[in-house]
Amino acid sequence: MKKFIIQIIGILTIILILLLAFDFAYTSVYKNANPRTKFQYLRSLKNSKVNYIFLGSSRVENGIDPFIIENNTQKKCVNLGYEAAKLGDIYTVLQLLKWYNIASDTVFIQVDYIYDIKGHSINLPYEMAPFIKENQITKDYLIDYVGEDLSTYYIPFVRYCASDQKIGFRDVFANVIGKKTTVVANKGYSPLRKNDGKHSNHLALPTSIASHNPYYEKIKKYGAANNLKIVFFCAPFCKHTKNLDYIKKLKTKIPDLHDFSDAIEEDSMFVDCFHLNEMGSRKFTEIVVEKIINNKK
Repeated sequence: MKKFIIQIIGILTIILILLLAFDFAYTSVYKNANPRTKFQYLRSLKNSKVNYIFLGSSRVENGIDPFIIENNTQKKCVNLGYEAAKLGDIYTVLQLLKWYNIASDTVFIQVDYIYDIKGHSINLPYEMAPFIKENQITKDYLIDYVGEDLSTYYIPFVRYCASDQKIGFRDVFANVIGKKTTVVANKGYSPLRKNDGKHSNHLALPTSIASHNPYYEKIKKYGAANNLKIVFFCAPFCKHTKNLDYIKKLKTKIPDLHDFSDAIEEDSMFVDCFHLNEMGSRKFTEIVVEKIINNKK
C-alpha cells in the first residue's frame, strides 16, 4: 500500500511538473512573440504614448480607420475595439492602458445598445487568458466578470486546455514561427469589404433603456480620477434600423454623447444595419475627425 501511494504521488508530481513546464512555455511564447492578437498588440504599446485611442465593440473595430486620423492630425492613433464588447470589457481595457503605461490625449468610447446588454466580448477573454497572472486587472476580468473557473488561475495549463482551439498548440506554433495577422499592420482596424447595399434583415435597437449601467459610471469615475479625457460617441446605423429613437433615450443617460447614429444614409456604405463597410468606415472616420477631433461644428 505504501509503495502504491508513493507511486501515485510520483505520477502526480510528474504531471504537475509537466503542466508547469507547458504553462511556462506557452505563456513565454505569447509574451515574447510579435503580436498576432489585439491584446498582444495592446501589450506591445506599453510605455508609449498614443494620442487617440478608440474603444468599443465591432462597430469601432470595423468602423474607425486610424490611418485617416493619423493622416489628418499627424498624431498616433489605434483602434482597440473588440467584437461584441460591452461596457465591462471597455472598462477593463481602459484600466489596462494605465497598467501598461500607455499615455493618451483622448480616449474615444463608442456606446449604443451595449448600454443595456450584459455579457462580454467574444475575443477578449481568450486573448487575455495567457496573461491572467500578469496583473490583478486581468485576473478580476476573467474570474469575476467573465466567470472563468478558479482552476483557470490556480492550476497551470488549464486555461490553454480549456481554449485549445483558440490559444492551444496550433496558435502557439503560429506565434513561434512568426505567422502574421493584420492586427499590427492595420493598427487594430478590421475593415469589412462587403458592398452590396442590401439589408433585407433590418435590425432593431431596444425599445426601452436601462435605468443605469454600473460600468458606464465606473468609466466616468475612472476617467475623472486619472485625469483622462474620455469622449463618448455613437457610430452610424443604417436608416432602416428599427427603434432609432433609442439613441435619444441614451443621450438622457450620457448627455455629452456625440450622436452619429444617422450620420451616414447610403445603404451602399453598410454591410448590415449595424456595421459599416470599408467605404463607410472611411467616410465615418472623416466625420469623426471633423466633428470631434478638429471640433468643427
